Amino acid sequence: MKLIYIPLLFLTIILAGCNDSNTSSSNNINASDDVVYDLTFNSNWSAVNFPVNYPSAAHFSGLIGLTHNNQVNLFKRSELATTGIIAVAETGKKGTLTNEINTYITNNYADKIVDGGGIPTGSNSVSLSFSANTNYSYFSIVSMVAPSPDWFIGIDSFKLYENGQWKDNLTLNLRVYDAGSDSADTFTAANAPETNNGVITRLTTDATDTNFFDGIHRDNGTFIGTITLKLRP
Repeated sequence: MKLIYIPLLFLTIILAGCNDSNTSSSNNINASDDVVYDLTFNSNWSAVNFPVNYPSAAHFSGLIGLTHNNQVNLFKRSELATTGIIAVAETGKKGTLTNEINTYITNNYADKIVDGGGIPTGSNSVSLSFSANTNYSYFSIVSMVAPSPDWFIGIDSFKLYENGQWKDNLTLNLRVYDAGSDSADTFTAANAPETNNGVITRLTTDATDTNFFDGIHRDNGTFIGTITLKLRP
């Protein structure tokens, strides 16, 4: 009988090609597929945590944001706010910002709008879900601190997918931002339009006004809220 010599390297390649192709990653998620996140926005805003001039009708406006690529900033510190961000920060209205987000989508900078309810007076949390994929793996969202002159909470350009993995079970602390369009320093102050083209900053106010420093409570370091993100299996 004549023996047939097959090089070991070639045999290894043949055997490797016979493996079952239905393998999955350790988290059972194909990187090319959309994933779904469950988001919960929890409020720490109360008369106990933020006693200085705490408003009786304290609430947060409806959440509005998007999933996008690295070509988009929904807002950015030390830069001018868009008209959409100003509208949310001053009134809680989403329409103008929704139009801006739809423009990002049309230009292939963003994939989907993230739209949800706010936290009404007397409540502590609100939830929503949204999808993302590796082409649009950045997440941004905002909500008005209401009532307020032009203050909002938000997350800008948080990267959900990194080093080949989707991030899971996250808790993100929320600072308060000043949109720079109104110069008042208390929650219920009369409208006082900013005349010097203010830029977005983390909120800092006098101790007798609302007692914020760098977007958190000046004395006790409390964040006004948190956002948790949980990846669905």
